[in-house]
Amino acid sequence: MISKRLRRITIMGASLGAAITFFVAGIIFWGGFHTIVEATNTMWFCTSCHEMQWVYEEYEDRPHYRNPTGVGATCSDCHVPDAWGPKMVRKVVATRELWHKALGSISTEEKFEAKRLELAERVWRSMLRTDSRECRNCHDWTAMDLEGQPSRAAREHARGFEQGQTCIECHQGIAHKLPEDWDESPVWAMAEPREPVTALDRGEPVYEPEVEEVADGEAVAAGDIASGLDWGDVPAVEITLFLPGQASIEWVQDGSQHGGGRAFGFGDRCIWCHDGEEADIGALVTSGEKLETEDLSGKRGHIPMTVQTAFDDDYLYMRFQWEATEHSPLPFVDGGRMDPDNPVKLAVSFADDRVEMADRAGCWASCHHDSPWMPDAPDAETLAASGIADRIDLSEGVTKYLSESRTDIEIRGRRGAARGGWDKLRDEEELEQLMRGGVYLDLARFKSGNGGRTESGYILAERHFSESEAVVFTGREEDGVWTVYMTRALRPGTEGDKPLATDGKYNIGIALHDDYAASRFHHVSWQYGLAFDAEIPGDFDDDMVELNAQRISR
Repeated sequence: MISKRLRRITIMGASLGAAITFFVAGIIFWGGFHTIVEATNTMWFCTSCHEMQWVYEEYEDRPHYRNPTGVGATCSDCHVPDAWGPKMVRKVVATRELWHKALGSISTEEKFEAKRLELAERVWRSMLRTDSRECRNCHDWTAMDLEGQPSRAAREHARGFEQGQTCIECHQGIAHKLPEDWDESPVWAMAEPREPVTALDRGEPVYEPEVEEVADGEAVAAGDIASGLDWGDVPAVEITLFLPGQASIEWVQDGSQHGGGRAFGFGDRCIWCHDGEEADIGALVTSGEKLETEDLSGKRGHIPMTVQTAFDDDYLYMRFQWEATEHSPLPFVDGGRMDPDNPVKLAVSFADDRVEMADRAGCWASCHHDSPWMPDAPDAETLAASGIADRIDLSEGVTKYLSESRTDIEIRGRRGAARGGWDKLRDEEELEQLMRGGVYLDLARFKSGNGGRTESGYILAERHFSESEAVVFTGREEDGVWTVYMTRALRPGTEGDKPLATDGKYNIGIALHDDYAASRFHHVSWQYGLAFDAEIPGDFDDDMVELNAQRISR
């Protein structure tokens, strides 16, 4: 009786038995289909084709494969959507890859490299359209604890969130090697317009800056005052100098070489991202792993330094101390000493915000890719044949210069162009306008040879040094420690010596040629903010001033 009743029950026209059979078959079919789909998402499946072997080798060196947390991402995590609908669309589109497999479109590494940019552009377009959907399966803006992130990441994530950016706009190359000229791809025109960091086009007429007031010169330095002061109560700031290698201002701005190029273009100071990394950077340079082609293996990559800063109504006083080192000859220099007359040279630069990039990079704004010992330094024949050889001193190569003094600066070296702009010198009238407007980098240097000597000068179209009474250095090595004192007039009253107002903030940089070094083989600091007994925060933001000079009486 019951069996007859059950046979009479129908579901959508089918008997109960048939319905159950179809239901079970559906589960088996769906389970099998799902199993096959998931199998095609495994790392084994993705890398089973020989075309993917070199791609997989790249991936093994990336943080999505191995990282301190042990949480990784496989091919499908980045290339296959989680949602069922988009996932099926992706699987259907992926069938064309079987056709290209049969054609051998990327059957060799050479073929793959020829198509790397094209393949990358497809992924970038997709991620821009979907707001980096696959990234956001794991990374969520709202769940980010910016205070717990390194300062560099926190700043960029905060800016990206504010501007509505998507992950792929900054994180290209996170899993694979970037194609050549990737940053010139038209794909990025799809992104929301941002401030570009490109070659500087300085062909427009020079903006007439406000004329800098030069003091009357009544307070020129009266000799070595700093060494006689009581420094016991003056706060000491511990900094670390490091070897920069071939990191020019062009390299700093080039996002394809320097990951911080974009942040720098938005106005971030170098120190905000790299403070505390000085020893690591120096080690990369001395090992030749990055930014260096010469053998510096015997040199120390970084030098800890103690800096004290004080002032009164007339003078700025500074004391610098660091440990001396045993001589280590440079193998690429005859005699091992680049400057045999000077065991050390200490340079201090001052600038206000009239100098572009000085507020972020300090004296780095004057270090270019076409300077001596740099990759794009012109040879002597090229220098002699240039049309500016009678206007600036090129006898020892291209000295430091500011980008403002040139009509054009090549940053990226596109299509083999030399980076820098040494030969794009502005005319004399424009340079005079810049000088009158205070657009120069004030430079003072202590040379330890022959009992010590002070040089004072400035950088605009080139580097000028001369004798000056506005600044006096003294220094000596004692018990393995170098101590150098600087006495500098606040109101020098001479061209090229920046007048310093005690209610202002200035950009200061420190460079040390250690162990008979010269040229670019110096240890440098970040750009530091210099203020005078300022209330921090209050007068200035607390992330803008590192050296707050203490007022003293004498």
